[in-house]
Amino acid sequence: MFRRLSTKYALSVAFLLSIVMLTVLVLAGRVVYQRTSDLRVELADSFSSAQAVNDVEALRASGVYLSNRLFNPLYRADISSLNEEIAQIHQWLAPRSILILDSEGRLVTDGSHENPRYREQISLPAGLQPSEPIVQNRSDGATLFFVIGFGGTTQGFARVELSNARRLEALRKLQAEVDTSWNGFESAFIDTALASLGVIALVSVVLGWRLSRSLSRPLSAMGQAAQEFAAGKLDHQLPEWSDDELGELARSLNDMARDLDKTSRLLTRTQEIAGLGSWEWRRQSATLTLSRGVYRILGSEPGAFEPTVNKLAEFTGASDREHLFSIMEGRYECPKSREIQIMRPDGTRRCVLLQGEPVLDTSERVTGYLGIIQDITEQRRSERQLETLANYDSLTRLPNRNLFYDRLRHAIQQAERRKSVVALLFLDLDGFKAINDALGHDIGDQLLQLVAERLDSVLRDCDTLARMGGDEFTVIVENVRDKSDLREVARKLIDSLSCGFDIQGRELIISTSIGIAMYPQDAQSIDNLIKIADAAMYAAKDDGKGTFRYFTAELDRNARARLSMEQELRRAIDCQDFELQFQPQIGTRTGRLVAVEVLLRWRRDGRLEAPATFMSVLEDTGLVTRLTRWVLQETCRWHGKLSANGLTNIRMAVNLSARQFQQDDLAELIDETLRGTTLSADSLELEITESTLLDRDSSQRNAEILANRGVRLAIDDFGTGYSSLIYLKRFHVDTLKVDRSFVRGMLENPDDAQITATVIGLAKGLGIRSVAEGVEHPEQLAMLREQGCDMVQGFLVSKSLTGPDLLDWARGQRILDSECHWKRLA
Repeated sequence: MFRRLSTKYALSVAFLLSIVMLTVLVLAGRVVYQRTSDLRVELADSFSSAQAVNDVEALRASGVYLSNRLFNPLYRADISSLNEEIAQIHQWLAPRSILILDSEGRLVTDGSHENPRYREQISLPAGLQPSEPIVQNRSDGATLFFVIGFGGTTQGFARVELSNARRLEALRKLQAEVDTSWNGFESAFIDTALASLGVIALVSVVLGWRLSRSLSRPLSAMGQAAQEFAAGKLDHQLPEWSDDELGELARSLNDMARDLDKTSRLLTRTQEIAGLGSWEWRRQSATLTLSRGVYRILGSEPGAFEPTVNKLAEFTGASDREHLFSIMEGRYECPKSREIQIMRPDGTRRCVLLQGEPVLDTSERVTGYLGIIQDITEQRRSERQLETLANYDSLTRLPNRNLFYDRLRHAIQQAERRKSVVALLFLDLDGFKAINDALGHDIGDQLLQLVAERLDSVLRDCDTLARMGGDEFTVIVENVRDKSDLREVARKLIDSLSCGFDIQGRELIISTSIGIAMYPQDAQSIDNLIKIADAAMYAAKDDGKGTFRYFTAELDRNARARLSMEQELRRAIDCQDFELQFQPQIGTRTGRLVAVEVLLRWRRDGRLEAPATFMSVLEDTGLVTRLTRWVLQETCRWHGKLSANGLTNIRMAVNLSARQFQQDDLAELIDETLRGTTLSADSLELEITESTLLDRDSSQRNAEILANRGVRLAIDDFGTGYSSLIYLKRFHVDTLKVDRSFVRGMLENPDDAQITATVIGLAKGLGIRSVAEGVEHPEQLAMLREQGCDMVQGFLVSKSLTGPDLLDWARGQRILDSECHWKRLA
C-alpha cells in the first residue's frame, strides 16, 4: 500500500522541535534536494543516450543483414518473395514503410499487392555503399538506407522509414515515473521539514541523516544502474525497495532493462545469422569491446583472451595488421572498410570484412571508434564458383558463350589498335546428334569432353577455344597474316578428330565442319562476325561435311535471299497463299484408287513453288507449324468432296515435316479437325521421314498416341537414311514408301533394283504395305508388280493435281463396283 514519507517520521520528531533541528534540516534538505535533482537529470540523459546508440547500431546491423537476404529475390525479380520478406521485416522492426528499389532507384515494391507507386523514382542519399547502411535521424524517427547486393554486385536499394514512437513512449513513461516520484518526494520532503521543527536537535540531526540516506541511496543506485545499462550491462537489476514512488521507479527501470536485454539478444542473433560481430574502441581508456559474434568468427570463446587491438592483430597476417590498426584505432579521417585474412586457433583461414567509423561526442570530438567484423568466407567462395559457372562450360571446362563474347570483343579492340586481323572459326560436329540420340546423353557428354581435349591440344596458347552450346565450338585466332594461317588451323582441327574415340568399348567416328570469317574484312561487328561464320559453317556442311569454308559474298547473298524468303513466307501464311495438290496412289494388282498423297504448294508471284524451294526455310524457322491446322482442314474438305462424288474408302496421305510431327498438340489438333468430317482416323495417313521418328522423344510420343487413335503412319523415302527396324514395329508403321531415286534406276542399275526388292520384301515380311514413288514407265510398273509392291504413284499414273482436277481425273477413270480403276490396268 502506498505510504507517504512524511508519515514515517511525523510522530517521532513532533516533540523535538528546536532551532538546531531547523538549521540541520535546512542544510540537509538543500543537499538532498540538489543531489536528487542532479540524479534525475543524469538518469534521463543516460537512458536517452543508451537507447539512441542501441537503436542506430541495431538499424545498421539490420541493414547489412537485409542487404544479403533481399539479394536473391530482387535478382530474380520475384515480387512475391520480396513482399514476403517485407512482411517479415514489419514483424521485426515495425517500420512505417519499406521500399525496395532497383539499381536505378526506381520502386520495385512497397510490400503491398497494389504497389501503386511502382517504378517511381526514389531519391537516395549520396555516398550510399554496399555493407555501409546510412541512418538519417529525423525529429519523428529515422530513415535507413542500404544497398541490396551480393559481394561487389549492387542489385538495388532499400529505404526503411521508422518511427521513434516506441523509444519516445518508453522515455516518456520513464520521465513520467521520475516526475511523479520527484513530485511525491518534493511534497513529502516539505511536509517532513515542517513537521520536524519540534524535534530535538540531536534526534533531528539523526533523523535528518537517516532521511537523506534513505532518499539519496535509491536514486544513487538508479544513477549507477543507468550507467551500467549505458555500458551494455543489461543483466544488472535494481532492488525494488517498497511500494512507494521510488519502488515504482525501480520496477520501471528493471522492466526497461529487460526490454533492452531482449532487444540486445535479438540483435546478437541477427548478427549470428548474418555472420556479423561488432566492436568498439574507446580512445580515453584504450579499451576494446568485442561482441560474441567477433569471438565466434575468430573461433574462440568470450574470455579466452584479453580484448585488445594488439591481441586481435595476432589473428591476422603481417600484411593485414597495419590495416587493422588503421581502422580500429582511427588512423584515417573517414569511415573505412577492408577485407583481411585471419587464422583461427584450429588452423583454418577465414576471410573477413572489417569496417569502422569514428564516434563523436556532442562537441564533434572523436571519443572512439566502432564497427563490425563480418565473416565473408563463404560469400567469396560462392563468388568464385559463380564466376567459374558464368564464364566456363561445366562439361568441357572450356570458355562458355559469355567468356567467348568477352574475349572476342577484346580481340577486336586489339585488332583495331594494331591494324591487324582477327579470325573466327565456327565448328559444328557432324553426326553428333545421331550418336547422342542413339547411344544416350551420357556417351554424348563423354564424346564432347574428348573432342574438346583434342581440339584444344592442336591450338596455340594465344588462341581461344570456346563451347557455344550443344555440339558447337568456336575458335578465336588473332594476328592473322593471310588465309594460309587459317587453312593450317582449320586442317589441324579437322585432322585432330580423324581418329576414332573409344568410349565404353565403342569406337565412335565423328568429324567437324568449320566456317571461317575474318574481322574487319568480312564483318565490322561481333554479332555479324558470328552470324557469317555460322553461315560459312553450314556451307561447309552442304559441301559434304568434314571440311571448312571461308565466308564469301555469295554466302552473304544466299543468306539475304533466305531472309527475304522467310519474310515472304510469313506474308504468304498471313495471306493464305498456299494451296494443296493431290497425287493418286493405285493398287498394283487391282488398279483401284487406294489413296491420295496431299502435297503443299506455294503460289508465289502467280506461279506454284514446289516444297523443295521453301520447305527448309519453313522448317528451320518453325513457320511450318502454323500451317498444320490449315493443311488438315483442307485435306478433310477435299476428302468430303471425293466422298460426295462416290469415291469412298480413300485414304488421305498427308506429308508432315519433323517440326510439325513434334508439335505437342498434334494429337488434339487432329482430333479436333476430324470431328464432324467424312475423314475418319483410319483413313488419315501421316507421311514422315524415318529420321523424324528417330529425332526426338516428342516424335515417338506422338507416334504412339496417334497409332492408339487409329491414325496410320507412313515412312517416306525409306532406305535413304538411318533405318531402325525396331522402330518400324514399335510404332506400328503401316506403310513404307520406296524412294523415287531407287525406282528411277531399277531398270538400268541392278543395285537399285535389288534395294527396291529388299525394301518391298521387308515390308511384306513385317506385314506393312509398300508404295513405290516416281513410277514413270510401264516396265517399272511390271517389275514392281512382280516384286510384290502393293501400290505405286508417279507420272505413269498421274502428275500432282489440284482439287478440281483430281475430281475430273477420277471421273475419267473406269468405275467398277463403286471403285475407281486406273485405265492403264484395264
